[in-house]
Amino acid sequence: MNFLIVIIFYSSSNLTLGLSSSYEPFIGYKFGSFIPYISLSFSHISGTYTDYYYQNNGYIDVIIEDADTINWNIGLLNTNLGLKYIFNSNGLEANGKETICTISSNITVKDKISGETSFGHDWQAERQLLKLNATKIAQNALEDAKRNLNRIKIKNMKAPLILTPYGVISLILSPISSAINGETFQYRRSFLIDKRDKIIGSEYLNIEDKALMNGLAGSSSFDGEGVPRKNKKIIENGKFLNDGLLHNSYTAGKEGIESTGNATRMSYSAIPSIGPTNFIMNPGNSSKEEMIKDVKEGIILDYTGDSPNIATGDFSGLILHGNLIINGEIKEPLNETMVGINLLDLFSKIDAISKEFKVFGAFHAPYVRIEKVQIIGAAH
Repeated sequence: MNFLIVIIFYSSSNLTLGLSSSYEPFIGYKFGSFIPYISLSFSHISGTYTDYYYQNNGYIDVIIEDADTINWNIGLLNTNLGLKYIFNSNGLEANGKETICTISSNITVKDKISGETSFGHDWQAERQLLKLNATKIAQNALEDAKRNLNRIKIKNMKAPLILTPYGVISLILSPISSAINGETFQYRRSFLIDKRDKIIGSEYLNIEDKALMNGLAGSSSFDGEGVPRKNKKIIENGKFLNDGLLHNSYTAGKEGIESTGNATRMSYSAIPSIGPTNFIMNPGNSSKEEMIKDVKEGIILDYTGDSPNIATGDFSGLILHGNLIINGEIKEPLNETMVGINLLDLFSKIDAISKEFKVFGAFHAPYVRIEKVQIIGAAH
């Protein structure tokens, strides 16, 4: 019988605009999980740990400059230091330390004339505190809020759809990361069932899970079970690879293969689940400006509060943050507008991907253009 001992120590401090903080240490042990013996060879990952030097500034300048427009705002800085030790009776031994710090800004603005309000949000996660840019994050949140003021209703249309990096995470990266979860797949709750080793999208669709990248938020040498991490391709030139699933030891054992090193633990007391590391949609060759310029009439979607059905791939959701595109220019924000499509149809209609991309925690997302999508408007 194998006994897994997990010893995790971590501390965290939360600051809202640098005014409040808290500190909580946790130490614990868990017995009874079953992990096979593994001949360990861990890759060296640099840049996942740094000493902290607190610099809490950057929000005030933005707030003062637009004090007559901003109706409400909040900023949050969170820092975490993690020390992890994993041992079992078959000789597995893994340990490491890491830091992660996150900053976010939520801003609501109000139009002086119409009285309409709108919210904006942005965030950034880094291994090193000094890489955070509080001013830029607050400015992005403010611009996002202003861009969504004075929304209009539109008529139904079938038109090109451009997804911002946020939109790509919502409609491409996050659904795929859930659909390739080994447990979800084995319970046949994935829209990618029976799609392994088949084309599921256009040639522009290339996705990888890369744990062994220096200094990134999702990088580490070993997973929550002490299994060495690895880089792996998921989708290549639109083809869902046969070995494109993410596994922990349990789901890998059911398939008779080795774990992919994607076991995750939220804490020492949690049983291992499965999750991506750095989940990356590879950039393309177009600029986002070129992608927008080529659209005569279309939509740019940044945020929807709705999620696709992972079992079927169907999506029907409200565009909470999105704008009209007319003759290559971004115009008015949208009100009471929905988009409906199956994800496999969406993947097959990708016709351009930007060189520019943004990183939000574990997700790396470019801008993506979809050839034709059904848009449902409320205008008569």
